[in-house]
Amino acid sequence: MPDKSLKKRITNRLTVLLAPFIGRTAIRFIALTMRITYIGFEPYKKLIASGEGHILAFWHGRLMMMPYGYKGRGVTVLISQHRDGELIARTIEGLGIKCVRGSSTRGWLGGVKGMLKAVKAGRDLAITPDGPQGPRYKAQMGAVTIAARTGLPIIPMAFGASKKKLLNPGTALSSPNLFVRASLSAATP
Repeated sequence: MPDKSLKKRITNRLTVLLAPFIGRTAIRFIALTMRITYIGFEPYKKLIASGEGHILAFWHGRLMMMPYGYKGRGVTVLISQHRDGELIARTIEGLGIKCVRGSSTRGWLGGVKGMLKAVKAGRDLAITPDGPQGPRYKAQMGAVTIAARTGLPIIPMAFGASKKKLLNPGTALSSPNLFVRASLSAATP
């Protein structure tokens, strides 16, 4: 009988390989069934048309459908170096979104350097100002610090659905149900 550590390593490896594929497939399928209303996107579209870069900021618990809110020239997202961050990064990279790894507790300097490098390459940025560690729905200084260093405006963005499931109570990560009405809102910088 194989030892428990071997089983755990195999299970972890399978999770890292399969969960991102399943996540991408679920995100795409859910998006196909939703009726999304875009609110406040006119100023955002003008900003994109101007070619000016920007930083999208949205709550960690609402990140699942954010790929459908981004309309720009290529985005790089700051993702934590924790295990759940690895799964999120692999999932969204499959949706054509680039990731930089780092957080307030691990690899913050590498995360900031990666974001600055992305800006120099002409990419827009995305960050969850409350992060996975919280406190939930309370912005930390990360987005403001990066905005100050780059001179880019911050565009707050939000996603909401008429019905949703709470996937992770600790981070308030939620998923919209199938066949719901949803809205993506963008505020002015």
